[in-house]
Amino acid sequence: MKIDLRSPCFIYGCWDLFFSLLYLFIFTVLMPSHHPTTRFLTLFFPGVLGAGGLYLAVQGPRARQVGLGLAILFLTLCLLMLAALSYTIGVFNGIYGPLGTGISVISAILMAMTVFLVGLWPVFQLRAFWPMKRES
Repeated sequence: MKIDLRSPCFIYGCWDLFFSLLYLFIFTVLMPSHHPTTRFLTLFFPGVLGAGGLYLAVQGPRARQVGLGLAILFLTLCLLMLAALSYTIGVFNGIYGPLGTGISVISAILMAMTVFLVGLWPVFQLRAFWPMKRES
């Protein structure tokens, strides 16, 4: 089986592997979780991204569909994270006075970082793997 190093599947697969290792490092070393549910989730998403990235890199039979599914999954994850941070802003801004305002500002900064760290790459991947009509 010959792997085309210039194909979008290989390029996006390698980037997905890189991001999965980066997320895994961040979630296990920099921000470890000790609750079983959050520990599962922080290991599940990098694991799914790594497995999908490896499948894309070796260019399996349905690699484009896997890439599309990964992009949709991580865009959904990004939107859920933004919703949780929006909820945090609303709760803390109204309850705790000046401390709540500070927490709200930090949450707003985290929302911007979430878009850059989790949301941009899936948009590019979605664009690359979205089925397009071919001109005849």
